[in-house]
Amino acid sequence: MSLQTGEKVLHEIVSTVASSLELTEVLKAVVRLMSEASGVHACFAYLVSDDGERLELRAASPPYERQAGKVVMERGEGLAWWAAERGEPAFIRENALADTRTKYFPELEEERFQSLLALPVVGRGGEAIGVITAHTEAPREFSDDEVDFLVTSASLVASAIENARLYEETRLRVSELEQLTELAEEIARAEALDELLQTVVADARPLLAARACHVYLLDPAREELDRKASDPDPGSARQVLGLAELGPELARGGRSSRLAIPLVVNGELIGLLVAEGSVRVELGRAVASQVAVGIKKVQVIEQLTEKNLIKDFFEELAGGRPRGDLEGRAARLGCDLDQPHVVLVAEPASESLERSLRIAAAGSLFDRREDSLRALVKLATDSSEAFLERVRRAHGELEEPVSIGVSSVCRGQAAFADGFAEAQQALLGTVVLKGTAAVLTYEELGAYKYLLRIAVDGGVRDVTVDAVSKLAEYDAQRGAQLVGTLEEFLRRHGSISATSEALYVHPNTLRQRLRRIGELSGLDLRRDDWLLIEIAVKMVKLRQALGAVKQHT
Repeated sequence: MSLQTGEKVLHEIVSTVASSLELTEVLKAVVRLMSEASGVHACFAYLVSDDGERLELRAASPPYERQAGKVVMERGEGLAWWAAERGEPAFIRENALADTRTKYFPELEEERFQSLLALPVVGRGGEAIGVITAHTEAPREFSDDEVDFLVTSASLVASAIENARLYEETRLRVSELEQLTELAEEIARAEALDELLQTVVADARPLLAARACHVYLLDPAREELDRKASDPDPGSARQVLGLAELGPELARGGRSSRLAIPLVVNGELIGLLVAEGSVRVELGRAVASQVAVGIKKVQVIEQLTEKNLIKDFFEELAGGRPRGDLEGRAARLGCDLDQPHVVLVAEPASESLERSLRIAAAGSLFDRREDSLRALVKLATDSSEAFLERVRRAHGELEEPVSIGVSSVCRGQAAFADGFAEAQQALLGTVVLKGTAAVLTYEELGAYKYLLRIAVDGGVRDVTVDAVSKLAEYDAQRGAQLVGTLEEFLRRHGSISATSEALYVHPNTLRQRLRRIGELSGLDLRRDDWLLIEIAVKMVKLRQALGAVKQHT
């Protein structure tokens, strides 16, 4: 090659690389010019992949143009990698296929070529960013001038490749930003969770250049992640993942990659975004952030909607006056009123108790207010014993005191009005019978189950109740314990010794209290009916408990 010819070709290369920022067009032109200038029969341009592990054919001289994008050499394969790793030209004069450094590609018809030259394309950082290979059909010696020309051409190509790549990356970032904005707008428009999730996997898959995309949502009760949406299809993706299996954001196995980014809002894990075959970690994080906020928004809206539906549903059941299609609303909430249930009421409301109950009775409905928690608990059988055992165990683990009332087993729409009333009465009974935060069933109320209805409804006057009420007023004013003393005396069937032992007082002290009781109330414990007095004591205590509840509310 003459000096004049070389300078002309170099000038054309400079003009070519300066005329376009389209990487593919630049590489095609460079391959054509270098092929014509050096008189070779085939010229190929390879670029190092983004992860640095492969050389990918990006441009080829005729008739091999169609192979661009299809031919790949893994790190260490072929003379091209040999030159790239050493940063210097590599040359095989003849019988190239016999050289162990050569990798044969039948689609490139390499059996036609005898000599092979590989020129590393070195970037500004000193590392090879690509390789240009030249092939001739007959044995060929490249002179020093020809090699210098090709090396100079390769250096010009390196600058063009880096500029074009920078342009491609910028254009890609702009495109990604546009797609991310469109995805955010679609997420914001979604009104239902299923709609949102299908939009996410369908749009995120091309954005992240993934083979498949999946979204998992956390089930807090099981501490597991359930796959809720996939695009194009689930394939080998697992249906359920444990929290311990989240692993790193980017996992690699051979030539495949798996991007798995947690969906987090305000420090709360709500799910997982998985992109099979993607390595776009930063973009994946941006997508995950948008998705997490969108999911949380829809969940909050759905929870508020469901909460209002449950509240109205409970009010209609408790009132015994359903409006419209109650069974249809029950079905919408996943509740079959013909199956066995119990009604539970707890005060004060407790998040930890609600979590425990949701685990203990999956499929139940909950209505939590500021001061109370109501639940329609689905039972596995007609007996509530197993559920009550779990409730008492959960109650014992609570840090704060909570009182819980549980109804008898309800089955059929008409039974639930009584069920809500029974649970409320059992809750009141914890104050009267237990005197502290406890779990009490309606059946455990004993005689109180009859008295509570009278106490709640009111309208009943009785001289014995009035007499005991005077003792209660005295206790409240003086800090005495006359009502409690009377109740214990009746419980011990009038035994002075048993009552004094139970109250931890001297028998004479007990006798003094009994005389005081008679003086204040007018009751004669020697002649009056003890059953009436015992019922009156219970009524007064119930009224006190109801008064305390009303004052609290």
